[in-house]
Parts: sequence; C-alpha cells; structure tokens
Amino acid sequence: MKVRNIIRLSVCTLLLVILFQAAGAGYAYHALKEKTDVALKAAFRKAFDFLVDEQVNALPYPDGTVTHLIYTPTDSIYLQNEELYSFYTSQQTSAILQDAYSQPELSLDALRLELEKELHYDGVEGEITIRKFDTHTGETLQRSPNVPERHAPGLYAISEKAYLHEAKGIVVESYLHQPFYRGYMGRMLLFYAATLGLALAVIIPFILRTRKLQKEQTTINEQRQEFYRQAKEMGAPVRQMKSDIEAGCWEQAHETGQQLLAITETTLTHAKQKDALSHKGRSVSSLYLLGLALVGSLLLTFLWGGYVYREQRSALAHEVQVCFEEAFVEETARRYHRLTDSLPSHPRIKAVTEFCNAQYDSWLSEAKDLSKLRIGYAFVRRSGMNMEENARVRRAYNNQEIFAEAGCAYVPLDSAYMDSVFNAFLQEKGLPAGHIHFFSRASERLTDKTFMLTTLGKDLLTHPVSVNKERTRWMEGVVPAPLAYIFRSAWYLFISLRLLSLFTLACIIGLWYVGRRLHKLGQFREDFTYSMIHDMKSPLQSVLMGTQIMASGRMTDKPDRAEGLRKAMLAECEHLLTLSGRVITLTQMERGELELHRTSIALRPLLEDLAGKFRLKTSKPITFNIVCDENLCVMADSFCLREVLSNLIDNAVKYSREEVTIRLLAETESDNTVSIHVRDNGIGIPLRDQQRIFGKFERVASDKHTAQTSGFGLGLNFVWQVVRAHGGSIRVESDGRNFSEFAISLPST
Repeated sequence: MKVRNIIRLSVCTLLLVILFQAAGAGYAYHALKEKTDVALKAAFRKAFDFLVDEQVNALPYPDGTVTHLIYTPTDSIYLQNEELYSFYTSQQTSAILQDAYSQPELSLDALRLELEKELHYDGVEGEITIRKFDTHTGETLQRSPNVPERHAPGLYAISEKAYLHEAKGIVVESYLHQPFYRGYMGRMLLFYAATLGLALAVIIPFILRTRKLQKEQTTINEQRQEFYRQAKEMGAPVRQMKSDIEAGCWEQAHETGQQLLAITETTLTHAKQKDALSHKGRSVSSLYLLGLALVGSLLLTFLWGGYVYREQRSALAHEVQVCFEEAFVEETARRYHRLTDSLPSHPRIKAVTEFCNAQYDSWLSEAKDLSKLRIGYAFVRRSGMNMEENARVRRAYNNQEIFAEAGCAYVPLDSAYMDSVFNAFLQEKGLPAGHIHFFSRASERLTDKTFMLTTLGKDLLTHPVSVNKERTRWMEGVVPAPLAYIFRSAWYLFISLRLLSLFTLACIIGLWYVGRRLHKLGQFREDFTYSMIHDMKSPLQSVLMGTQIMASGRMTDKPDRAEGLRKAMLAECEHLLTLSGRVITLTQMERGELELHRTSIALRPLLEDLAGKFRLKTSKPITFNIVCDENLCVMADSFCLREVLSNLIDNAVKYSREEVTIRLLAETESDNTVSIHVRDNGIGIPLRDQQRIFGKFERVASDKHTAQTSGFGLGLNFVWQVVRAHGGSIRVESDGRNFSEFAISLPST
C-alpha cells in the first residue's frame, strides 16, 4: 500500500474516532439530560414535600392532631401515583399554613439545601438555583443563592413549578446547571480528550515511520537508477577497453579503466552518504511508542469502563430503589384497602371524622360536590418508625402504623405479591428482573461492596425496609449481577475506545511490517554496496592492476603468465559486459522495447557447452549430470536462453558448498512444452524467500554461506522477465537446506 493511502486511511480513522466520540458525547448528553430532568423533578417534589411536612409537624399541637383537609379532583393527574398526589397536596398545605396558621412561606435557602441533599442521594451533580416569582406578572421575587443570572455553557434542567400560595400566584421552581468541565460531562470530555490524544499518539508515529519507509525506498530507487545509468553507459567503454587489451594498448586500456573506476567510486560514495544519512539521528523505535499507546488505550478502557460501570450501577441502583419503594407502597396500600372496614375505630380516623363534621357547614356554603373530590387530611407527627425515611417509605410505614394503632388483626406482607409488583415496576422502566429477599438478623442480609472490582459479579441490593413495627423482619430488593445490562446500556461510551484499540493493534501489526521492510531495505543497502564493489569495482581494479603490470614490461620474459593475465582481464571485461547487457535487456523489457529473435535451439549441445565453460572458469570441483534427448529443441531467442541458463548455473555454483553437483534435465511435457530443470546440491532457499527472489534487486538474506556471494540481485529477475517474455513460466523448489531446483517451461518447436 502506498504511503499516501496509508496516511489517508490513518486520517480517516482519526476522523472516524472523532465522529464516534461526537456521536457518543451527543447521545450521552441527551441521556444525561433526560436522567437529570427526571431526577430534578423527583428530587424537587420530595424536597418540597419534606419541608412542608416539617412545617406541619412544627405546629404547637399534640401528635395526631388533624390540621386540615385536602381536596383533589377525582379526575386529576395527581392521583396517578402517591408521589404526584403528595406533591399536589403539599402545595395546598403551604397556602393553608400561611392563611390559617400564619406560618411564613417556605425558605428558599432551606429548599435549596434539601434539594441538593436529595440530588446527591440520586447521584446528580450541578449548581442549584431556586427562583420565586409571581405567575401573574412573571416578576422574579427572590433567588437562592442571590447571584445574578448567567448563561454559561453546560447542561441545564428545570423542575416543575410548586405553588407557595396558588391564590396569590406565588410559585417556586429550581434550576440545575452542570458545566461541561465538571461532573459527569467533564469526566467524559476528559476521557474523550485522552482518547483523541491516544489516537494521535498511534497515528503520528505510524505515519512518520511509514514516511521513513517511503523515503528509504525513494533513496534506494534513486541508487538503482544511478546504477542502471552507469551500467548501461559502461558497455561502450568496456568494449573499447577490451579491444585495447586484445591489441596490447595497455596505457589506453588503463586510462579507460580509471575513468570507469572513478564513475563507480562516485556512485559508491553517494550510496554510502545516503546510507549514513538514513541512520543519523535515529530516535526511539515507533514500535515501542505504539506499544505504549496500545497499553495506554487498554488502561484507559479499563479505567473508563470502571468509572462508567460505577456510575451506571449507581444510577441503576437508584432506579431499582425507587421501584422497590413504589412496590412497597403498592403492597401496603393493598393491605390498607383490605382493612378499611376495621379502621373507623382508629383514633386518627375519629379525629378526621370530627374535623370533617366541624367543616360540614363550610362545605355546604362552598357548594362543593364531594362526589368529585378525593378528601385527604394532614396531621401533626413528630415521631414514629418513618421519620428518617424518604416520602415513599414514610407513606408505606404510615399505613403500617395505622393498622397497628387501630388494633386490627395483623395482615402479613404478601411476599409473592410484593415480588410480582417489584418486577412489574422494573419491567415498566426497562430494567433487569429481580426478586425480594427477606431476613430477620443483620447476619442474614446480603452484602454488596461499592468498590468496582468486587462488584463486577455482585448482585445489586436496595436499602432494606422493615416489614413490621418491631423491626424484627426486613426485606430488600435484589437484582442479580446486572453487569451485562450495565455495559449494554452504556454501549455508546465504548465505541471510540474499541475502534481506537483495534486501530492501534492494526498499526502495531502494520508497523511491524514496516519495520521488517526497513530492516530488509537496510540489508539491501549493505548488499547493494557490497555488490557494487564485487560486480563493478573489483573487476575494474583487477583490469587496472593487470594493465599497469603489462605496461611496466615485467611480463616480457614471462609469456605464459602474461597470457594468463590477459585472459583474466578479458574475463573481467566479459563480466562487466554481461552485467551491462542484462541491465539493458531488463530496461527494454520494462519499456516494451525488447525484440526476441526466436529460432529452434537444440538443447543438448547448449547444455553441454555451458557445462564445459563453467568447468573451466569455476575453481570448485564441479560435476554436471546432463539428461536430455539429442533431438530435443525449443523455440527461443538464442542469446536470451543462454543468459537465462548461465545465470541459473552461476547461482548454483555461488550458493554451493565445497563440491558442486548440478543436474541439468530437459524433457517434453504433456502440454507440448519443454521443461528445463537446473538442480544443485547447495544450501537451499528458505520457504519465506522463494516467492520474492524473482523481484528486482532481491537477494536471499545474508548468512555465513551467502555473505560473500556477489551480485546485485538482478539475475533471477532477468530470468523471470525473459521467460515471461517467451510466454513461459518458472518455478522453484527447495527444502531450504540441501538443494534448490529451478524449472523453466518454454514452448517447444
């Protein structure tokens, strides 16, 4: 993949992370706002009820004194549940306390403090403001705290309105403001900032490392082009130098060799300089940085998951607690209705009856249709089993005390009904199912730790309530191990982290691949420089040394040695011409300019001729085993086929051990093609390298057997290109230790 595409993919992934973060933040904001709205309304009702109830209980009358009656239309929405009914009647009570008992209005500061306490119980954070205003004019009469109104960015929620005095139009309401940098939103934004930072920490080193790979590849390509140019331009001077050697013009040959050597030295110097620059200022490995980023993302996932789990569990615990308390109220109300026939003898009911009789005349004067009203009452109560509980549980306890004070036969709590009602409320809110657990001693109660690590597999428990006045029997709501539900309900908070973790892992794998490529390119640099020395510089140095010796006249009286030296110089010239010819041929094939002159070639004579030449020029003991019919021919370009087979045999010699055995096999295949096999007893080719050795400038990784073998890695690429140009194919087989076999398939005559 091109670096440009990798950078685009990285940027797209970063944008995708940001997009998912924005979507998750938006979803979380709306979910939090909805939760905050509901919590603020419920907490405001409870705080208002509590403070009004405190005002009633502060009246200078004995416990149980009925203070007033409350009227609620039978079709009112406030009769839908006890919480709304209590809130509605508390607003009536507030006006009655002011008119009938000369009590002051509810304190806004006290309401704010109580509301903050209720919200803290519900796990809601933010700045609370209480506003009192006139509904007729809209004028703000008082604020608590008494600070100027401001509109800072953040989450806003507003409660219902509560009348302090409906006839006068005096209303209070509460506002909650949670700045984005505080509370749950602040922690979420901090998490998202950390996630974005990790994404950058992953992407930036990956891009830098990939760009380094691109730069390295560009540098090597430039070196290749420089080598190509030099090899192509070397043909004519080398042929001239060869002619001078054959003619005995040693000074001219020496001068030509010096010019070629100077050009080669320049190319070699450039290669070394670029290699030095590539190693200069090498910093800490990007792979390690990505590893740290992966660890950071996993750690952030763990910490964020723990925080989200704790917050979601706390929110779930509150919702389950509300369902449990509502079920308790529902069950006690059911028992209350079953005992209505026995309740008229209750002292409180008698007091209510007497109070109603005293109000009878005023009812008639007001022409109230009592059939359309639900009549309630308020009474003074300073003690009892319910005083420290919240409004819902106090109502349930109140019903229980009425049963006991009336002297009614005790009707035990219906555990099956309580359990079904509890689950009905849970199901209505989309919460996981639960059950009721009863116990009588503290040791029998289930325990639930608050530390995150210990609660992952723990059941969620409600606060216990007593089932009887003596407080000898208790019950609690239980939701078994809600771990899956909690994480499923907060899935949107983990999308960006999951994407980041996967991308980080992909970057590490990609960077590992890039690192391997960089290592191979570094190895190629070394091999390239070594090959230049052996394939270009060394032959030229040998020619220069030979021409200098011949020009000095020291070989005049040694004709045999002079002839041997002349042949050696000519062989070096042939080597350089072969290298130049291969480069030119490859260039022509890449440009589509190569013209093949196909003729029918007898393979047996060709193989025998090549075997004879390699026996003469190879210093190692070499044995050729030729298996080929005398009449077997192939259609090919004579020069190209000879170069292909010469290269394969030359490689077999190079990568061999002390004694070389080469088997040359040619046979006709069933598809009317000719297959030519070159098999050696050398060091073999590792399986991982067998597919890439045909690439340009590719060589098997250096080891103790291959470190001293010369060559630019052009040979097998030349073979592959030529065979493909003939419409044939080539394959390699090796066990990586003891042999290599190349098989060429070409069209037959």
